[in-house]
Amino acid sequence: MEKREDIASILSMLNLHDIEETISQPYHKTGPGKPPRSPLGIFKALIVKQLSNIPSDRELYRRLWNDEALREICDIEEREKPYHPSQLTRFRNHIGPERLEDIMASLLEELVEGGIVKGEALVLDATFIKAWSRRDPADDSHGLSNPEARVGRDGKTYDLGL
Repeated sequence: MEKREDIASILSMLNLHDIEETISQPYHKTGPGKPPRSPLGIFKALIVKQLSNIPSDRELYRRLWNDEALREICDIEEREKPYHPSQLTRFRNHIGPERLEDIMASLLEELVEGGIVKGEALVLDATFIKAWSRRDPADDSHGLSNPEARVGRDGKTYDLGL
């Protein structure tokens, strides 16, 4: 089975109805302004990104332009442009971390119950988050005002982050 078929079958096994209600809450349904793109489609695109190990939103955008099967999985009509990286960022901001945590917990539970994943270990993204602190003069391996901030690689230099 091809990778796209695997992703499509995983998505078909998940109950996305409750998730669709949750992720649609922050978007307006009526009134002035352009109607939003499909929140469920954007969510599916982000799942595809994770399951396909696509490194960036920009790369996902490029693949959605070129791959009809991925466009279909992500609910992108033939006449529509794919989800732009800025739309993906706004989606994450609209949904918020609490909702995303709840959604991911319920999806993980469904995947474990369905036997798709074992659920033995959980790996988190190691994205560098700027810590608003300075290094502790007594121990420069962590932050002064934020002791949880640790020194880490930030591009070509070292900086504090969580």
